[in-house]
Amino acid sequence: MIGNKRDFIGFANYRSLLTDIRVWEAISRTFTWTFINLVFALAIGLGSAILLASRFKWSNLLNAFVLIPWILPSVITGYIFSLMFSEDAGVFTWILKSLHIVDPTFSWFRTGNTAMAAAIIANVWRAFPFFTLMLYAKISSLPTDYVEAAYLEGASGTQRFLYITLPFITPVLIACTYLCFIWTFNAYDILKIMTNGGPAELTTTMSIMVQR
Repeated sequence: MIGNKRDFIGFANYRSLLTDIRVWEAISRTFTWTFINLVFALAIGLGSAILLASRFKWSNLLNAFVLIPWILPSVITGYIFSLMFSEDAGVFTWILKSLHIVDPTFSWFRTGNTAMAAAIIANVWRAFPFFTLMLYAKISSLPTDYVEAAYLEGASGTQRFLYITLPFITPVLIACTYLCFIWTFNAYDILKIMTNGGPAELTTTMSIMVQR
């Protein structure tokens, strides 16, 4: 037999992986990251869809604005928000420091919680437009007969939403939830660019750990 003799290690690699505390921390962090993103992206998406469907004065402007985050590649989004959250020239940092909400030496990327919050804001900003458009399309197809009948019966706006609109859009809302979970669970670009898993691996998710 040509070559050096190699020992069969069986499941040693898997055992090492499953007993590594960093792996379990990354898994836990990934689910936390996914859940928070999912809640905010869907909530903002639904709220924006309702606003667009209400045909208020600035609805056309909002419709155009909603498309911008979705058009931009995630890599560009990551770089833009890295600049906006930077310690020296970031607009978000400047606002907080100007209002004396944070210390003058504050940096978003110095602690795990604030670094994760910055990445979540960037990811939600990019994700919510898709769900807005999906839900807006469904709300727009709602038969007006149901809404008019409820209005004549004296139903409030909240009641019309809970008993007519929400049941009607539930199938699309469930589909959006599945998609948001899958996309966010596997998110890589924004986290890689903004935090690279730092500081001290406190924003390292499974996708970042696998890359390393």
